[in-house]
Amino acid sequence: MTTTSSEWGTTGWRRGLRGLLLVLALILIVGAFLPLRQTDLWWVRMLDFPRLQLAGIGIIVFLLYYVSEPHPGRGRSVWILSMLGIATVWQLVHTIRYLPFWPREIASVDGCPAEQRLSLLGVNVLTPNDRYQDTLDMIGRADADVVLLTESDRMWEAAMHPIHDKYPYRLGRPLDNLYGMHLYSRLPFTGELLARVQPDIPSIKGQLTLRNGQKVTLHGLHPEPPQPGDNAGERDAELILVGREVRDDGGAALVLGDLNDVAWSPTSRLFLEASGMNDPRVGRRLLSTFNAKWPLMRWPLDHLFASPHFSLIEMKRMEKIGSDHFPVLFHLCLTDNAEERLVAPEAPDDTEEEASEQLREGATEAVIERRGKN
Repeated sequence: MTTTSSEWGTTGWRRGLRGLLLVLALILIVGAFLPLRQTDLWWVRMLDFPRLQLAGIGIIVFLLYYVSEPHPGRGRSVWILSMLGIATVWQLVHTIRYLPFWPREIASVDGCPAEQRLSLLGVNVLTPNDRYQDTLDMIGRADADVVLLTESDRMWEAAMHPIHDKYPYRLGRPLDNLYGMHLYSRLPFTGELLARVQPDIPSIKGQLTLRNGQKVTLHGLHPEPPQPGDNAGERDAELILVGREVRDDGGAALVLGDLNDVAWSPTSRLFLEASGMNDPRVGRRLLSTFNAKWPLMRWPLDHLFASPHFSLIEMKRMEKIGSDHFPVLFHLCLTDNAEERLVAPEAPDDTEEEASEQLREGATEAVIERRGKN
């Protein structure tokens, strides 16, 4: 029996497609489970971010492999399809907590006395972005009690002068390294700039006085992301340090900022367990904030975490301002006495052990990085 050239072409095309799909399937399988490894390597930790996108690619590869394989129910194909299916489901499992049917960590409230309300706006401005007026207009529409800018340099500091009358309480450090930070508050605020892990990456810690006189501790954060030449240890260490401070203080507290980490990552989970704080996204929606310029490559990097003293009135993503991040606005209600301790003084033993290990790794990475710069 002879085989025509068209048949050879079709067969070759199908074999080539199956070969490509096989390689993609193996990459997706490994990429799904590699972050389970306890490591701070930047390229492993980066795989925590695009889980939804990788799940979507996994579904497409699964379907194409199934229809291109002459015998999908036999031999190697069964193993590949089964593992790819499991890997895709595993990717989706990480985001299921952020769907509306999941129990909420922070209760919703409609009516809240004005003196117990607090609104916060987080804005990663992107240092080279020069849409200052658009940002000022957006801040005006948001009308938040507190505005936290990250990636702000001296140009951004100067551009914010028009809001000084509205926000008389201010604290900031302009930097050209993408880690400048400025806080503006119309509520009384006393605080300080800190460098917990790296001298050129500031954070803010202070106390807000609400309209009813109760005091709330606010942490403003923008740790360094995992990236080539820089692993995740220092970022993770800063989050754990803040988490322990929140639990030790015991009172009403908020963490706001671009944390350069997704809510479902092991580090975010460890932070929430160490601090006793809650995530308003759980049981509601993902509210992805990065990348504002790439619709198909977005995940939630800008966060607000709250102690159990708060309920949520509203959270929403604001319009684009030229940055690669969307601003995000939160309206909260202080529903318990701010000074009352609502979490145990100490985290569970396994959480403490894991947190201590993370701090050791972060300290080691910081020392290595400083030596490299000298």
